[in-house]
Amino acid sequence: MNKKETKISKEIKMNKKSARRNYSNQTGITLIALVVTIVVLLILAGVTINAVFSDRGIIKKAQDAQNKANESIQKDMNEINALENWLNENTGESNNDKEVNISTLVGKGAVTKNTKAVDTYGNKITIPKGFKVLAHGTEAGSATYTYSGDTIPAVQDGIVIEDTQTGTAGNQFVWVPVGTIKNKSGDSKGATSTITLGRYSDFTAKDGVYTPAQVASVENCTQEVTINTYYKELSTFRDGSKSDGSENATARDLKTFIEMSLANGGYYIARYEASGDSSKIYSKYDQTVLTDIPQPIAASLAREMYGEVKENNELIYASDLVNSYAWDTAIIFIQTYSTETDASSYASKNKSTSKANTGTNNDKYCNIWDMSGNACEWTTEYYTSSSSSVFYPCVYRGGYYYTAYGKANYYTSYRDGGGTTGSNSTYGLRPLLYVK
Repeated sequence: MNKKETKISKEIKMNKKSARRNYSNQTGITLIALVVTIVVLLILAGVTINAVFSDRGIIKKAQDAQNKANESIQKDMNEINALENWLNENTGESNNDKEVNISTLVGKGAVTKNTKAVDTYGNKITIPKGFKVLAHGTEAGSATYTYSGDTIPAVQDGIVIEDTQTGTAGNQFVWVPVGTIKNKSGDSKGATSTITLGRYSDFTAKDGVYTPAQVASVENCTQEVTINTYYKELSTFRDGSKSDGSENATARDLKTFIEMSLANGGYYIARYEASGDSSKIYSKYDQTVLTDIPQPIAASLAREMYGEVKENNELIYASDLVNSYAWDTAIIFIQTYSTETDASSYASKNKSTSKANTGTNNDKYCNIWDMSGNACEWTTEYYTSSSSSVFYPCVYRGGYYYTAYGKANYYTSYRDGGGTTGSNSTYGLRPLLYVK
């Protein structure tokens, strides 16, 4: 090998070594850069994870923000609800309790809650939970009834409701409207009529107006006004169980009856005299009238017919024995609106010919049966007269079939006293309902 070749060979070897060094160096730098990059990424990832998931991270801050937003929304809703409640309390209106036209309820099923309705003229009526509004005409198990020849009832007709609930199904009641009643256009009675809830001693209209001896109000019912010399309606409850027989059974809660009746524009009176027995009573068509019942037991049966029905610990309706306000006002209602030819003098009528099953006599006015006949009926009114040894604190009302003393002496508005143990075939009873 000559010198020139030897020199070239040495240069090639030197270049190879240099190339290896350069490659090695480059590789080292690249690995270091990669490692540094990875470390930086891990640091950044750690920071990111901490920023997202720590107690002071993004997610926690978002959660806190949402919680504060929810709290603010709830506060706003509470304020809205408070305002709505205030409006309801001060206006008597509830967004969840709107009035419906009674035409939408006629002949349909039972309402699922106390339902405020208006008739075709705008008069108020409240349908209690579990009851339905009967349609025009005749239904099985019911006497014939009509709504002024129309298919849509008005309160003037005596609107009939019927219970659909297990154990009490079939009981029927009639709405007795009170207050200012709007009449059909062109009615001979004018645009409106007034039926004042009250106790009456005179049932003769003067200039078309019936004037009560005691107007019903929450305040004056405690005055216990005596009418016709001996008769009071006591506002304090007593069950008539006093051993000496000096006390009758009074109304369950007279103040609440008056308050609800005035607020709702009416109350319900049983369509029929009570049937049943000493454990349970009914208001149903074509049943044997329950008699031979002393007044305290009659009152207990009427109170227990439904008791006090409550929802959310709030009274929605209750049953009781008819009081003198309910009895007298029903007479005024009939004399004002019944289409029967002798209705204007109903207070002085006796329509009985004999004792008959409920709803089968000839005594039907505004769809209410037998106030002027069949059995007389215990009420919660109080008779104040007594001898030194005998008490007659209980009061019965109405005409009845027994004619030994002259039929004309016992009429719809008639009242007389009886003892707490008194019972015979002429003493019956009639319950009522008042609704929230």
